[in-house]
Amino acid sequence: MNRREFTKNALMASAAIGTGSLLGNRNMEQGGEIPQFKKLFNGKDLTNFVDINTSEETWYVEDGLLKCTGWPIGVMRTEKQYENFILDIEWKFLEEGGNSGCFVWADGEPFEDRPFPTGMEVQMLDPQWAVINERPVEYVQGHLFPVMGLEGTIPDNPSEVVSGRSKALEHRMNNTFEWNRYILVAVDGTLKLSVNGKFVNGIRSPKRKKGYICPESEGAEIHFRKIDIMELPGSVITEDQIAPVVG
Repeated sequence: MNRREFTKNALMASAAIGTGSLLGNRNMEQGGEIPQFKKLFNGKDLTNFVDINTSEETWYVEDGLLKCTGWPIGVMRTEKQYENFILDIEWKFLEEGGNSGCFVWADGEPFEDRPFPTGMEVQMLDPQWAVINERPVEYVQGHLFPVMGLEGTIPDNPSEVVSGRSKALEHRMNNTFEWNRYILVAVDGTLKLSVNGKFVNGIRSPKRKKGYICPESEGAEIHFRKIDIMELPGSVITEDQIAPVVG
């Protein structure tokens, strides 16, 4: 499937998970404009991102890759907030048992004395994490869950090992040192996650529908070779469903 076909299919699927008239007055079948992917990570530098609580050495670009050392633990954020979008990310760990993730619809500052912001987390775990930590393999399949005080979320597939999380229905994660591809459709408070070519997870957040995107540094080296975003038309939301804006 080429990218234009994927875009059309993704938009039509998104309409079915809560947007109503996703394209407003524009009709794709009548020649209306189709939103396009843009490079959130441009392959050259950290344009579009702002460090929150890591360091100048934590995130850097080398050989066209966005590299994260994993230390200190914390996040960087996008310069702007996003509401409805499709995020296309390719990532891999450089060590067994790696732990990372990406927060969406997140605050632009850490929660109280914690290193992470309030929002929704899209978990990225190396498959060996479950072996090393003697935990169920479910952990490493692409959990979706609220973090740092976000309440009221509704998982598609309630986790059997952690209350409040949504588990993937199929184990599709590649091994250490191999690239993984996440496609995340975020529309009107609903997240749908594709792992390496198949949608396997979802979760709903009635209380948070717009905020920052925050890649995570959590103690392991992780590389990203693509972070592309397609912004979609907005929904009808209230001020309390939007993360506080930081300057």
